[in-house]
Amino acid sequence: MTDSQPLSVTITREYDAPIDLVFAAWTDADKVSRWMKCDDSAVLECSNWQPATGAEFTTTMEMPGQWKVQTTGRFTTVEPPHLLAYVSDENSAMQMPQMTVRVELEDLGNERTRLTLTHTGMPNDDICGVIQGGWSNSLTALEAIVAVEI
Repeated sequence: MTDSQPLSVTITREYDAPIDLVFAAWTDADKVSRWMKCDDSAVLECSNWQPATGAEFTTTMEMPGQWKVQTTGRFTTVEPPHLLAYVSDENSAMQMPQMTVRVELEDLGNERTRLTLTHTGMPNDDICGVIQGGWSNSLTALEAIVAVEI
């Protein structure tokens, strides 16, 4: 029996917003709690979300009346306004391994930004699909947040 390789998801989006604004939406805990959710009805709380290389954080996402998940992690790379990366710790209660999220931002000019998100470390196709769907919803919500800020 061989171990399967961890899976990854890469999503690219373009936003009608300047790169600094998009980066700020990733680094401001109040903004993050408004858009980084798998579903609009979920509630996200960010503790110590102060992006700096090595800084630790905790997030708690809850679908009221259904489930609640706490994630801990640390920022591995913070290079404003082009790169943000963090590791989420293994969560044995959820049977989730350590995973990495890398967000790369590219200034396209004319106040447009390309975002490329890569989430690595998923153990199977089912988890990969759930995470891809969650990020797709979140990145759509991010678009609404940065549109309001302009």
